Amino acid sequence: MEQQIQDLVASIRKEGIDTAKAESARIVSEAEAKAASIIEDARRERDRMIEDARRSLETERASAEASIRQAARDVSLSLKKSIEDAYSAILRADTEKAMHGDALVAILGKVLSAELSDKAVELSPSDLEALEARLTAQFASEIRSGLEFRPSQGVTSGFRIAEKDGSGYIDVTGESAADLLLPYLSSSLKALIKG
Repeated sequence: MEQQIQDLVASIRKEGIDTAKAESARIVSEAEAKAASIIEDARRERDRMIEDARRSLETERASAEASIRQAARDVSLSLKKSIEDAYSAILRADTEKAMHGDALVAILGKVLSAELSDKAVELSPSDLEALEARLTAQFASEIRSGLEFRPSQGVTSGFRIAEKDGSGYIDVTGESAADLLLPYLSSSLKALIKG
């Protein structure tokens, strides 16, 4: 009987060990499968993060390129405006300089060859003072017909031919002459800038 008990114990022991081995193998197999699944999930997550980062970098690059193009356009427009402003200032200054003295009298001579009785020529106070004797001598017949020369604080160079009642005037000042010339200058500047 002792042998039978030993055989029974050995059988139980073998059965327990076999069961433990099977259970151990099953646990190891499940752990390996779970580890493989975790590794695969980690790889997918890594690939997703890399793709997200690549898309984000591409978006930032496209945005940076657009910003650079916009900045270049802004600089170009600013430069063009600065050049036009500089030429405009030069043109205005030179035109205003030319609308004094002999040039002013010559321009007046051309304009006053038309019928201008009952009109007033408005000049800057300094031009009227400097040219009064010359204007009176050169335009004596027009003055007898009703033309008058008078100072105007609104005129710095050139002149205005005004209705005596103040109802209107023709502006031939340096500023208005520069304004008339500016569109032609601007188109040639545009061609020069586009060059």
